[in-house]
Amino acid sequence: MSEEIKKIDWSDEYLLGVPEIDQQHKKLVAIANELYDVVLGSEADFKAKMPVVLKNLTDYTKYHFSTEEALQAKIGYIGLDTHKAAHDFFIKEIAFQNQKLSSDNRAGVLSFYKYIVGWILNHIAKADRLWANIMK
Repeated sequence: MSEEIKKIDWSDEYLLGVPEIDQQHKKLVAIANELYDVVLGSEADFKAKMPVVLKNLTDYTKYHFSTEEALQAKIGYIGLDTHKAAHDFFIKEIAFQNQKLSSDNRAGVLSFYKYIVGWILNHIAKADRLWANIMK
């Protein structure tokens, strides 16, 4: 790999002030970081744990997105359809990448980790902050 991919640590700058969502965002980053740790672990751990971590990430992401969308609907957020479309795109991308990734492609999984974390943090900073500010 030509560029170094670093593990992302949670920072309180990502907090939105909506406790339930903030906790879920922390957990999403933690699950993504499990993927990072698996990539850097032993070959046996990588092969055994990668599919499990990817499934956990997918399942928790769906759960989190449904929670966000329910809160947005509850407050009558006018950007809900656009926000849901972004969520749906991300879920489809995770599913597509999950199908492509194999248990012998650490570089591909690490690149996928970078994409996941970048998307999540950008989404929190921009799209989520818009509706979270209404809830405060």
